[in-house]
This record gives sequence, structure tokens and C-alpha cells, in this order.
Amino acid sequence: MSVDRKVYDALSRLIGYPRAGFDEACEEWVSVVREQSPKAGEILEAFQTFLAKYSVEKLEEFYTRTFDNSQTAALEIGWHLFGESYERGAHLVHMRSLLRELDIEEGGELPDHLSSVLAILARCDATLARSMAEQMVEPAVKKICISLAADQNPYESVLDAVLEIINLHVQETNGCI
Repeated sequence: MSVDRKVYDALSRLIGYPRAGFDEACEEWVSVVREQSPKAGEILEAFQTFLAKYSVEKLEEFYTRTFDNSQTAALEIGWHLFGESYERGAHLVHMRSLLRELDIEEGGELPDHLSSVLAILARCDATLARSMAEQMVEPAVKKICISLAADQNPYESVLDAVLEIINLHVQETNGCI
């Protein structure tokens, strides 16, 4: 089965900042992921259970505490790959260029935020998507997962689903580059 890259858009939204209606929209996004990978869909069930328990205000607060107030769980991919080095600056410029080129709105996050990078994977050519998935997203997301595992954070299931889809994508394109 070929990875339908609309699954990256669904994952991008699942890892985005929760807004009003997030829990209802989550059903649709999880359905897209489950259609691509029943295993990834199953992984997301814990996240859906978590969402059902809280108001959007509590979800916003939890999201901020989880990702915005922690260097080890920050969703900026470049941070995990390069730290505060010169290479990160070049990486940010490249990500911003890709966002413009692919007509993706940058929003309020840095251009290497995981939600933006997943949106890029949904729209860029297959060679670049595989390279980014394997060389950037996978190693960074694994680092974030380690940070979240210590607290049994529900967002870990979203990141585990990201890793599952990336693994499928890399397996399907293995030997094609």
C-alpha cells in the first residue's frame, strides 16, 4: 500500500495547537490516519480518550506546558537536530523557503515546527519527502518521545503515530532514491 500523503496533513493538525472544535475535528483526522495505517490509528485511541476528558482551555494549557515550556519536548525539529548552532539558522531559512514554495501558511510558529514540516511532507516531491522524513523528522520525533515518555504524556501517542507513518513511508520508498 502506498502512503497517501494526506495522512501527513492529518498528523500536522493533530500535533497543532488545539482550538475550539479540535476534539470533533480530531475524529476525522484520526480516521484518515487509521485508513492509512490501522496500527497508527490504534495508537491514537489513547489521545482521543484524553481529548474527551478536557475542555479546549485545559487542552490549550496542557499543550503549552508540554511543548512550549520544555526544550526537550519542543516541536521545532531544527532544535533537536542542530541546537542553537549556525546550521539551525540555515535550516530555518530552508524550511521557510519550502513553506513559501509549497504555498503553506507559516502561521505563528517557527518554520521548522513539526506541524509545518508534516505539511511540507504532504506537498513536496517524493524524494524530498522521504529524505526529510528519514533524516530530520524521525530522529527529532524520537528525541521528543523520550522526553514525553517520562511523564506518560498523551501527546506521545500522536508522535508515535507520526513515527509509524514515517516508517511506512520510508519502507515503501526504500531503494527508490
